[in-house]
Formats: sequence, structure tokens, C-alpha cells
Amino acid sequence: MSERSERVVADIALVAALVLSFVTHESGALLHSLVSLVFTGLLFHHVKHNWAAYRRPSRRSKWAANHTVALLMVATIVTGLTLWIAGGDYALAHGPLSVAAAIAVVPHLWVHRRAAMRLLRRLSRARSASVE
Repeated sequence: MSERSERVVADIALVAALVLSFVTHESGALLHSLVSLVFTGLLFHHVKHNWAAYRRPSRRSKWAANHTVALLMVATIVTGLTLWIAGGDYALAHGPLSVAAAIAVVPHLWVHRRAAMRLLRRLSRARSASVE
């Protein structure tokens, strides 16, 4: 698998894990925790592969979107782990932070839409070239 297609698969898995994390929050703490840990692993993978772009994006809007999402995701993960380890009274902010983080993903995806579309176009061209 090429690096580009690996990034697309990882990004799709990241979004799917985020959605599953929200869907499973009413299904029980264990299932939600496991899905959220998978999401956290995928999030670290995403940041690792895009670290240069996070540090020095070409536009301020990307910088703000990247850092807002990063800050909210870290806060959500920390409060989630606190909730898991110490109990419900210690992490009351986990729910509102997770909703804010999910909402912040939308502008993050919006400012990166061109790069995502270029990557998808390249993958579709490569796929069609390999079929011919």
C-alpha cells in the first residue's frame, strides 16, 4: 500500500472511529472506552504523519483549525481517561469537550478539503490506471 493510500485509509478510519465513539457512549463504558482508545491511536497516527503540516501550515486558518482540534482532542482524551480511572465526579467536562471537539473537526476538514480532494483524485487515477 502506498503512503498516500495509507493516509486515506487512516483518515477514513479516524472519522469512522470518531463517529463510533459517539454512537457507543450510551452502549456502556467498556465498549465506548475501547472504541475511544482505538480512535486515540488513530489520532496519534494521523498527527504523526501530518506533523510538519501541523507545525507550519501555509495559512493562519489552517493553524487555528489544527490547534483548536488538537487542544480539544487532548482535553477530551485527558478527561475521558480521568473519568475512566477516577470515576464520574472527576471528569464532568468530558461530554461537553467531546462535543466541542467533534464540532471543531468540521472546520479542520474544511480548511484541508483541497488536499483531501487532491489525494482522492490521485488515488482514483491510480486505481483506474491499474485496472487498464
